[in-house]
Formats: sequence, C-alpha cells, structure tokens
Amino acid sequence: MKQFIGLLLLLCSKPALSQDHPTRPISDTLKPPIDTLENVVISSSRTNQRLKNIPLIVQVVNREDIEEGMAQSPANIRELLTELSGTQVQQTSAVSGNAAIRLQGLDGRYTQLLKDGFPLYGGFSGSLSILQVPPLDLRQVEVIKGAGSALYGGDAVAGIINLVSRTPDSLLHLDVIANQTQRGGADLAGYYSRRSQHTGLTLMATASRQTPVDVNKDGFTDIARIRQGTIAPSFFWYPDDNTTIRLGLNASAEDRTGGDLQAVRHRADSLHSFLQSNHTDRDYYQLSIIRKGRRQQTMTFKNSVGYFFRRIEQTAGEPARGVFATGFSGGQVSSFTEASYGFRTVAHQVVGGISLVTDRFDPSYPHQGLGYTHTTAGVFAQDDWKLSQKLTFEAGARADAERTVYFLPRLALLYKPVRDMRVRLGGGFAYKLPTVFNAQDEEDGYQQVYPMASGTRAERSASANLAINYSGTPGDELRFAADENVYYTRLSHMLIPLTDSLQRGWLYYVNAPGAVVSFGSETNARLTLDDLSFAVSYTYTHTQRQYLAGKPPLPLAPESRLASVLSYEAEPHWKAGVDAFFTGGQWLDNGTRTRSFWTFDLMVQSTWGHCSVMLNLENFTDTRQSRWGPLYSGTMQDPVFGQIYAPLEGRIISLAFRYSR
Repeated sequence: MKQFIGLLLLLCSKPALSQDHPTRPISDTLKPPIDTLENVVISSSRTNQRLKNIPLIVQVVNREDIEEGMAQSPANIRELLTELSGTQVQQTSAVSGNAAIRLQGLDGRYTQLLKDGFPLYGGFSGSLSILQVPPLDLRQVEVIKGAGSALYGGDAVAGIINLVSRTPDSLLHLDVIANQTQRGGADLAGYYSRRSQHTGLTLMATASRQTPVDVNKDGFTDIARIRQGTIAPSFFWYPDDNTTIRLGLNASAEDRTGGDLQAVRHRADSLHSFLQSNHTDRDYYQLSIIRKGRRQQTMTFKNSVGYFFRRIEQTAGEPARGVFATGFSGGQVSSFTEASYGFRTVAHQVVGGISLVTDRFDPSYPHQGLGYTHTTAGVFAQDDWKLSQKLTFEAGARADAERTVYFLPRLALLYKPVRDMRVRLGGGFAYKLPTVFNAQDEEDGYQQVYPMASGTRAERSASANLAINYSGTPGDELRFAADENVYYTRLSHMLIPLTDSLQRGWLYYVNAPGAVVSFGSETNARLTLDDLSFAVSYTYTHTQRQYLAGKPPLPLAPESRLASVLSYEAEPHWKAGVDAFFTGGQWLDNGTRTRSFWTFDLMVQSTWGHCSVMLNLENFTDTRQSRWGPLYSGTMQDPVFGQIYAPLEGRIISLAFRYSR
C-alpha cells in the first residue's frame, strides 16, 4: 500500500526531469475567455476559417467542455451534448438503454454524425450513435442545425454533428481517466499523442462495463449490462511542410443486454423469459491527404471503408408454452471517397469537389428481405465571398445521384454591424434515403417489418435560420456573450409506420401525405466574472404533423427546455459546478401529455500537478419516470414498454481519477 501511495504521488508531482518531455502549461487547461471561441477554426465549413468570419451558423463545444463531460461519461459523448440548446439526447430503448440525438425537435435518425468530415453511421447502423463514440480523442464538437446536405450529402435532414479529433504536436500528451459509479458502472480510457518532424501518432483505447440494475424494483433492468471496448490508432506522415497524410484505424465491440433482471443475471426460463441482447462490431479505416499549394491552394483526398456487424436476440415466452427466441443480424459494408480543391483570393474562398458513397447491408437471413444497396455519386461547390469588412456572402450547392438526382443549394450571409455583434442568415435543403432501420423497429428486433416498397420516396427537408450573436467585455474582469437563434424546418415525405390489418403486429412504411414542420428559437447567455461563470440556455420548439387532423406535435419533442450552469474555479487546484435542467411536457403516441420535470447535477474537481479527482452527482434529486407510473404493461414474460420521456436510472454518483500531461 505504501509503495502504491508513493507511486501515485510521484505521478502527480512535476518532476525536474520532465524537460526531456515538455508538457502543457497549466494555463492551457483553464476555461478560455468567451471571445476565444470566436477564434476557433471550424472544419465543418470546408473553408477552415475562424468562427467569427464564417456565415455558417455553428455551435462549438470546446476542449474544456469536452473534458468536463468526459469526467461524467468517459465511454461516450452523451454528456457533451446534454447542455447544448436545441439538442436533445433521448433514450430510445427501455431495455438496451440506446439513445439518439434530436436536433430542433426532429427524430434522431435525421441527425448526420461525422468524424473529421467522414460519415460515421447510417442505414443499418443509423440507430447507433452517441453511445458508440468515446470522447477522449476529441478536440472540439461542431453542431450545424437545419437542413445541411449541401455540405456532406444525405442524412443531414435536421443537422450535422462533426466530431473533430485531436492531432499530435511536438509535445508528448498522455491522458488516462478511470471512472466508477455507485450503480456498478466502470470506465477506463487512455490517450497518447506525439509528433516528430515527419511522423506523428495518436492512440486511444477505452474499456467500459456496467452491471445490470433494476432501479425501480419492477423486475426489469433500467440500466442494461454492458461490455464495451474501443481501440483507435492514427498515424501521421508529414513528407514536407505543406503535406499531411493521416491513416486512422478504429475497432470497437459492444455487448448490451437488458430485460428481466433474473434472466440477465442468470439465464432465461419460463418464469423469467424476457431478454434482449445486442452485440455490435465496428471496424473502419480513414485515410486523408491534405496538400497546400504555394498560392493558398488546398487539395484534399479522403477515403474510408467500414464494416459493421450487429446481432439482436430476444427471448420471451409463457409458463405454459416455454421459452422461444427470435433474432436478427447482418453485416453492413460502407465506403466514402471524396476529392476536393480549394483556393483563396482577396475576396473569395472557393472549394469544389466530387464524392462517392456506397452502403450495402446483407442480413444473415436473406428471406427477411431487408437487405439493400445504395451507391451515391455527388458533386459540390462553395464560395465564400467577402463583399466588405462587414458583409460576407456564402453560396454552395451539391448534386447527388442515387436512382434520381437531388439538387441541394445552400445560402448564408454574415453581417457585422458593430465590432462585437454578428448577424447570420442561412438556409438549405437536405434528403435522406428511405430505410426501415430506426429506433421503433429496433425495439422489436426488426422481426415484424416489411421491406421498403420500391416506390418509396426519399425524405426531404428545407430550413432557414437567423442568428444574432454578441460578445464583449463590459469590465476588466467581466465578460458577457449572448445569442438568439430562430429557425424553421419543413420535412416532406416523412416515413411513417402503418399496421398491416391482415398480419397482426406487422408494420410497413409509407411516405406521409403531408409535411412535418418544426420552428422555434434558442436563447443562450453566458456571464463570466473573474473565477465565477454562469451560463443559461432556453429552447422553444414547436412541431406540427400537418398530415394529421389537428396538426398534433411530434412525440417526445418538448416545447420548452432550459439548461443553466454555475461554475467556480479556484486556480489552480479546485473547480466546482452545479447544473440545472428543465424539460417541459411532451406528447406521446397515445395522445397523452407528460409532466414537466427538473434534474440537477453537481461536480467538484481537485487538481494537483498532473492528477485530478472528480466527484459527480448526476440527477442528485433522483428524478425518475418510474415515480409517475409503470414503465410497462402486459406480463413479465411478454411486456410492452412505454415511451421514455424522463430518466430511468435515477441518481448517479461517480468518482473519476485522471492523469494528464
């Protein structure tokens, strides 16, 4: 024990011999001033300009916010997105605990998830997203809301989330974090990076496990049993000062099991038969080559190929009939290739290119007929035209061909009336190819769903956004920033499930006869006074299903959401913060309206040298949906779970240890 304590103190101290491996100064880890976000380079815009100079409306989660979310959830990016206005992290399954990202009230399947500009999920893997992405290797997260297929092609019906990776530099970076919760969850993650003159390396590895927990004592798991692991090395080669070649590899696997707690812990029998297990394997590589010319020219080539396998197994039964099992599995092979060329003049930044995206899914049981093959070829162009010091105009367009041609224009305008204010106006179009793979069918293991009819049309959207941003320093120690964003999105040809009257329980999908509309506003404000910081965001979302009588709202889309964060930092050793979240009432599929609720989080962090200890109390008031009614109907052997609109896991207490240099 004494040797362990001595080793821990040695690691956390600042050794005199560290000159051979210089580390980051402590100031680099402190919360950046408000105005530094305006200087962040945005890669999602394709022109790699600073946020303050681009017409595109982008929300940015910086590295420090990523680290705070990582302390609560090292295994995935769920916590990073919870505080963002207009972004809703929604649990989609009571059994498996899967979750999706909703933007501006629209379903999670309409959010395009990218990693360094490469598509991550789609088609069969589209229902898996934030729970499969660890945050340790991220530099920042860029969120673009509204129809955005002109940027990166299909799926961006509601918006884009681009995860931007850290890159190596001449300093050695080593980051290790271990986390344990009182609910039986444990996470271990590590990150390493270093660059020499011509080569560089980053390496991330994570492992997570979660024991099954029945929080409300109804016999079913509220937290699934999870085993998850990821390893992701990236190799960099710099043949000269103007060329960067990156090869990234990623391999991840996960087992997730939920259902009757006795069946999960032991095995299914006639009394405890309901069980659902998910096994996923995902492997892919990403290759990017960036070459900068002498006259501010940039040539970029990207290629990725990935394989995704998933197996869903479900058991059920009755005491008199015994236990029976059903399953669905298959493999998905997808590829992405893109070549682009850009140049800059005094007044213009122009980029254009071509792309090819392939996606093929082969079910393990072909007779189910859910396989598909998509090949999409695209061409795109974009011009950022600086008309004056105060006015910048951006015009872009993409044409994608997949059985038909989708023309996707996009316009944006940036106006700077005064030094500290920016006004942005933009709009665009998007599409999503039809697929039966979504959260609703996932709950049933895709057992009772018909293949997509050949005449089904792609889902299409059009949107417009207006954003006003102000940031300034009213006093020497006082900094203030605020922004207001209003939006309107119209979704047409939305896929809706219908029940086959001749086959009980079977579903088929058709295009809705009318549109779905989402409009609303987002208000954000942040005030920083010396070591004290307060941020608040309010989101108003109104949705309409215009194809139904009375134009009812979309289910599980709260009209009002409020998030506030109060934090205090006593440099260099202590940091504390308290978060408050309000979620307004939501409509369910059965026409009932849920109650509104609050949740509260508390975080305390102590840092000494390279070591940090973080104590997190998430939802410390123990708000749970199960307090307001049962989560399922039917029998223990054949349950029917209701929709999830509030937390199921209740209070989570976690203690994390981090070593970072």
